[in-house]
Amino acid sequence: MAFKIVILGAGYAGISAAQRLSRRSVDADVTMVNPRDQFIERIRLHQYMSGTYTAATRLGPILPASTELKVDAAESIDFHTQRIRLAGGALDYDYLIYAVGSHSRTEAIPGSATNAVTIGTFEPAQRARSRLQQLPPRSTVTIIGGGLTGIETAAELAESTGHNIRLISDQQLAPTVSERGRRRLYTHLIDAGVEIIDNTAVVDIGAGSVELSDGTRLTSDLTVDVAAFGVPDLAQRSGLNTDSRGALTVDDNLISTSSSTVIGAGDAAVISSSPLRMSCQAAIPTGVHAAETVLRLAAGTTPKQLRPKFAGQCISLGRRDGLLQLTNSADVPRSRAMLTGRQAALIKEQICSSTMWFGHRGPFSYSWS
Repeated sequence: MAFKIVILGAGYAGISAAQRLSRRSVDADVTMVNPRDQFIERIRLHQYMSGTYTAATRLGPILPASTELKVDAAESIDFHTQRIRLAGGALDYDYLIYAVGSHSRTEAIPGSATNAVTIGTFEPAQRARSRLQQLPPRSTVTIIGGGLTGIETAAELAESTGHNIRLISDQQLAPTVSERGRRRLYTHLIDAGVEIIDNTAVVDIGAGSVELSDGTRLTSDLTVDVAAFGVPDLAQRSGLNTDSRGALTVDDNLISTSSSTVIGAGDAAVISSSPLRMSCQAAIPTGVHAAETVLRLAAGTTPKQLRPKFAGQCISLGRRDGLLQLTNSADVPRSRAMLTGRQAALIKEQICSSTMWFGHRGPFSYSWS
């Protein structure tokens, strides 16, 4: 009798898990549950906002033929009876891959939820794109957040819109890259006309303005808050063990610390012993590893421990420039190992274009086992 595998979420981790499961000869019924019938390229949502990319792709051509897509929303997980309550019914499972992803947090800065837009997921990015299109020429767009998303958004908008772009960060930009790489990012943004305010927090977002921690209030025709990311509270609401953010806590095999039939992957899961950076680069191999863990558990064999193998951080700076910061396997930047310019932009584009297919390849491709 076939056992039932349910994958919650059709992001990078969920898609990779489904594709890897299809590569194995196993008697299983695989069902993917997702609120829409589209795969959203989240690493391109800054492009979508600026109008240079679509970011939404039908799931049909991406999913293996052996995976059934159920367009629905999960409301709770009863991990004792192994049943998921959906908005449109219920679904039983033998093994559940929890890959519900992440989103931008708006509660961190007062006024963000009502006066700012964000691009953490598709619907907010649609609103951001619409607001941007309605702005008169030479408007001021303020981006809050000096991480990679904020930098990519500022660079994309500076190149494609003609607006005055301002980037505000409560610390130095790009804290995860080397000092040399950081200097390169500052140089590009300044040359592109981006106003940078770093080491300064935004304490309030008003209707048409932002207030800084030093008391300064700046005019802003459109404010984009990408300063922080959070995760859905599904695991927490369902009584599963989570961290303080609501991310599912898992062991080094990606098995939930609450239930041996729940396996986590991507941004919505956190390894208690060594948390990973929220990223597509971690989501894809953890999705692959989650699939392998399920198959080993179903076969009665011991799952393998996840062994992170980060390679680098690739940052787009518009369509013609980029930064590829190489790292060691622990995600620590190598001080002088980096590429820039058109070569880095090309590599970034190749990476983005291939992310939907990494999990589909053979057993040795893109594995963190």
